[in-house]
Amino acid sequence: MDRGEWGRLDERKESIVFFIGDMSHSGGTERVLSVIANGLSDRGYPVTVVSLWGDGRTFFPMGRQVKVRWIKRECPKAGIPGRLKFLCSVLRKADARILVDVDMILGCYSLFMKWRIPGLYWISWEHFYYDFPFERYRLVRKAVRRLAGRYADRLVVLTRADRQVYAGRMALKNRIVCIHDPAPFDTGYEKEEETPMIFGAGRLTKVKGFDMLLKSWKLLEEKYPRWTMVIAGCGEEREALEKQAGDLGLKRLTFAGNVPDIEAYYQKAAFFVLPSRNEGFGMALLEAMCFGLPAVCYACRMGPKEIVEDQKTGFLVEPGDISAFAGKMEVLMRDMELRRQMGQAAARSAGRFEREKILDKWESLISGR
Repeated sequence: MDRGEWGRLDERKESIVFFIGDMSHSGGTERVLSVIANGLSDRGYPVTVVSLWGDGRTFFPMGRQVKVRWIKRECPKAGIPGRLKFLCSVLRKADARILVDVDMILGCYSLFMKWRIPGLYWISWEHFYYDFPFERYRLVRKAVRRLAGRYADRLVVLTRADRQVYAGRMALKNRIVCIHDPAPFDTGYEKEEETPMIFGAGRLTKVKGFDMLLKSWKLLEEKYPRWTMVIAGCGEEREALEKQAGDLGLKRLTFAGNVPDIEAYYQKAAFFVLPSRNEGFGMALLEAMCFGLPAVCYACRMGPKEIVEDQKTGFLVEPGDISAFAGKMEVLMRDMELRRQMGQAAARSAGRFEREKILDKWESLISGR
């Protein structure tokens, strides 16, 4: 289909611009945006993704019809006024009437666009829960959140629990919507084989809790010589974690870095671990469930509790209880039949987040404005 045919096919669909911090990253936010942007494009919406930063290459594949623009790359010397001008130009060129900022802090740009372009519909899509303990720009985020709460047409959050917090603290009952992240893989996977490998994935940052996971693994490694642990992901804590692993004397632990073929790890693993201190949602957890993996997670304030059914699709552990976390890992390590039953239940449960169901919610939000 040539571009003219595509344009005629989609003449009734409104153009959408997604605005993100750095689309070249390999995190859950970037994966989710790739799924939603590609999905809406497949449904006929003209979609453009604008990345504030980045080197011009997306980590996750984008559909042929999705345009990706890079402010830092295309306007390397632009300050804030130049970035605003660039974003405004993209919106006008795309004839976009819908702007979705992917991280509420970007609302400082979106607010200007709302003022500059009459009729623009602004959706602020937050990937951090309300009380997330930010280490940087905390006051800026707080201020921008209040502006978004007042001027954005809709706020999208990732969990029902967080929606209640926002609604209670910001009086946004009619303008705040919960849309869960979509499963990026097909659901209903039937696991046929496994290796004695425990798998964890996520950015190697303090909030992800991998330092606690290493301590839990220390309690088990010598006792179960057939088992190994693999952690995928990169981040500023990698060097510290590698040193910690050395200090603990861990021998069957691998830091795999960013892995483009993460599906292969999910297919081989026996179960998944998510030791996060805090989560907005838990994208890696949902991915693992798609592949029939039960999980051991900390029951942090938001996220995992809306994904994992305790004792059915995995285990939820009291936050920070390293020994209890190890104990639940040991339960799964010792019981293959339990892993099978929980894994099957996990794969079925992941169907709640199937891509088309989540896209239906996004399309309803966009078309019902």
